[in-house]
Amino acid sequence: MSEDDIDNIGADGPVNPVRIDRDRRAPRFSWTPSYETTFFRSLCESVQLGLRENSSFKAEAWERAAQALQATHGAYPAKSHLINKSDNARKRFRLWRGLREDPEFMYDPIMRTVTATEDAWKAHIECCIFRKNPSREPCEAGRSTTKISWRFYIQT
Repeated sequence: MSEDDIDNIGADGPVNPVRIDRDRRAPRFSWTPSYETTFFRSLCESVQLGLRENSSFKAEAWERAAQALQATHGAYPAKSHLINKSDNARKRFRLWRGLREDPEFMYDPIMRTVTATEDAWKAHIECCIFRKNPSREPCEAGRSTTKISWRFYIQT
């Protein structure tokens, strides 16, 4: 029996490794609009300071963002929360940009929504389905192939 085997055996028998990972997760963190503002401003400052390498941030940028949230709001997110927030914002931005660049879609700044005709939405969704299942009929050449829900709401 190795030391690893001993570590995985508790008083009542083997310990479920999935349970161990779940117990080690950082506590849940709830983002507020003011937290998001502070966080993204900090990341923008980090870009200006050269704390971005290739398409990701250096460790110092994440530390600066965490410190900004602590100093401004008394919030203590884990580094994983910061990275997930950044990754999800990047994904949402790409979806939004794909619709903004499609000439059949219009952005309504008052309602903060992307709008289009029913036919444009259907064509867009069909194109997305084709990207997932290429055995279907291809979408029109030049159509955006960004995956999106039927009604997409932009929160800015």
